[in-house]
Amino acid sequence: MRISYSRFSTYQTCPQQYKLQYVDRIPVPTAPELVFGAAVHEALKFMYDPRHLRRPTLEEVVQAFVVAWQAREAEAPEERRQLYFEQGVDMLRRHHQTHAQQEEGRYTAATEMFFNLPFEGEHTLTGRFDRVDVRPGNRLEVVDYKTSRRMPTQQAAERDAQLAIYHMAARHLYPGQQVTTTLLYLLHDYEMRVTQTEEMLAEVQGDIRQVLSRIQVEDYDPTPGAHCDWCAYRDHCPLFRAPVVPADLEVDIAALLQEYVEVSEQEKAAGERKAELRAQIAHYLDRCQTERAEASGYVAERRKMKRIVGWDRDRLREILAPLGLWEQVTDVSSASVRALIASRRLTGGQRGQVEAAAQHSETTTLRVRPVGPEVSEEHEE
Repeated sequence: MRISYSRFSTYQTCPQQYKLQYVDRIPVPTAPELVFGAAVHEALKFMYDPRHLRRPTLEEVVQAFVVAWQAREAEAPEERRQLYFEQGVDMLRRHHQTHAQQEEGRYTAATEMFFNLPFEGEHTLTGRFDRVDVRPGNRLEVVDYKTSRRMPTQQAAERDAQLAIYHMAARHLYPGQQVTTTLLYLLHDYEMRVTQTEEMLAEVQGDIRQVLSRIQVEDYDPTPGAHCDWCAYRDHCPLFRAPVVPADLEVDIAALLQEYVEVSEQEKAAGERKAELRAQIAHYLDRCQTERAEASGYVAERRKMKRIVGWDRDRLREILAPLGLWEQVTDVSSASVRALIASRRLTGGQRGQVEAAAQHSETTTLRVRPVGPEVSEEHEE
């Protein structure tokens, strides 16, 4: 099976989205951000093309962007086209000012370079490097362009699965070379360099392995979340698909939903009020130094209940070891100790000592009921 970072991350976000996009191949409009990003990538591919004998001028780079954008702008909303165009030109202008002069001893080996990385024998990791540079000391740097505004923390970047895959692919293609991966945020003209640890690479490999195994068994259950709000496949998802209402189904779903919400709110309010009433009744009993109050045909009764939750192991050993009975309760479970107490192997005094070694929890319950044999609810305070 072939899997790319895009497929891997899509599945991690929502297996159902993966199915709709990559298995069912349902066509959806390309997101405007991706259209804009593709045009910027084309301009940077031209700027860093290894075949150039010199670094292209700013005007040449901007012209490459203009051509790429004009070929794609129809896919972007009309009201945002000018904004995208101006933002792209500004990004490239600032980037060119910073990188017009090549770093001494550094050169670009490849741009928009596809790779296929064998994985677990039967699988292949695929992808594309935006740029591969050779730095002084014969070190490799894989550069990935980002046109988004949001930047991750350095810690998050070091755990980025996409960069980990790039790192593994670069080591496969250039064995023995030291590899660094870099996120280049063009809007901020900021480079975030990352060197993955072997532990991080192993963790990502494990995540990919798990995703592949779930895809192979066709585990495509949807994972709802905030991402659903902007998912391009929302209309095709079983969680959001409009129901096909049979003509003979006489159910007013709108009324049912409205009443359900109203009843839920009433239950919540009633629960909160019941808690307040229990607290006030308990306060009355405390102030009156009693555990029972009766009025107007109703009675409130408060009871304290103890239950054994464990045993003092050291104390039991002191009691039972001299009697040769310690081995009978080595697990010190309530069942084994109770069985010993019931076995009549202990005298009355010894039984009392064992029972005194019990550890208890205490709960207080408050029951309010009509006077008489009727049973009402019982609540813990």
